Amino acid sequence: MGQKMTWEEMVKAFPDEWIRVINYEFNDTGEIKSGEVVYHSPSKEEVYSQPLTGESEAFWYTGESTFLGFRSHATHNHF
Repeated sequence: MGQKMTWEEMVKAFPDEWIRVINYEFNDTGEIKSGEVVYHSPSKEEVYSQPLTGESEAFWYTGESTFLGFRSHATHNHF
């Protein structure tokens, strides 16, 4: 497989792409800290459709999240 990279290296190498990572580690806040990228693409569907490696895998997006979640809902519904 690939070489182990930090999250910062993944973001720089694969900007605004979906990645599948094995041999990963999380930091104290549950965000990915490092791992080996096995698949990457701007297309989420392409990354998800690749064969499984047989190892535990994590899926991440290296770009800015567009998810507004509860904050947007609360703003629009005046909570």
